[in-house]
Amino acid sequence: MKDLYVFISSAISSMVSRALVLSVFWIGIAGCSTKPVEGPDKTFSGGAVGALEGAGAGAVTGAQFTAATGPGVAIGAGFGAAMGLVHGAVRDGMEESEMRLGREIETQRRRSAAQEVLALHYKRRLEMHPTRDIYPADIFFRGDSAKMCPSGVGIVRELAHLNEFRLPYSRLVIVAYAKSIGGEESSYIQHLTDRRSREFVNQLVKAGVEPRRLETRSVIVGAPVLIDPQDDPTRYNQAIEIVAIDR
Repeated sequence: MKDLYVFISSAISSMVSRALVLSVFWIGIAGCSTKPVEGPDKTFSGGAVGALEGAGAGAVTGAQFTAATGPGVAIGAGFGAAMGLVHGAVRDGMEESEMRLGREIETQRRRSAAQEVLALHYKRRLEMHPTRDIYPADIFFRGDSAKMCPSGVGIVRELAHLNEFRLPYSRLVIVAYAKSIGGEESSYIQHLTDRRSREFVNQLVKAGVEPRRLETRSVIVGAPVLIDPQDDPTRYNQAIEIVAIDR
């Protein structure tokens, strides 16, 4: 009987020690870290918070069955911390999945919008200029900016994908056009077209087109490059053309 009592006491002591170590470990992490960030922040904040919450709840439960300073508190805290850690990790995983799904939906939405613009473009191209691939500059650039807008970047990505399969080996010249307005502003127009052609090429490279296939060119014109009878007659005062050299 004495041996059984010694064995039980030793087992309880071992469990208490492990529980205390686990509790102190998680409490130490929380105390040394910054304020946990909501969501799957890659720092296991959900697991740490869950462990701390579970440790507290477990300690309260353990205290209900033993003295408040007895082994039940430590054991309850240890088991609570372990279960809280699992719960927090699962919660982080679910939030990460939701965020990933949200990003995929947004990507597909942007692709759909870009494809719609290109479908309309190719329809008008067949009607007006089937041998040339000319775009109004305003679908890529806003105003007189040389920085491509987000929707323009999405369209360029689709163009990169199309040319990868349609003309996989051809060199492509990206020509930026702008109508001359004369006077001292002519130098600015030249600067604008130079920057736009380079920006377009940069975006194609980011989308996966090999740089050696791409060339830039800027052209100042005296009249709109194209006049669409169903559109603003001045819309093609600024334009972008993709010219395939090696068909």
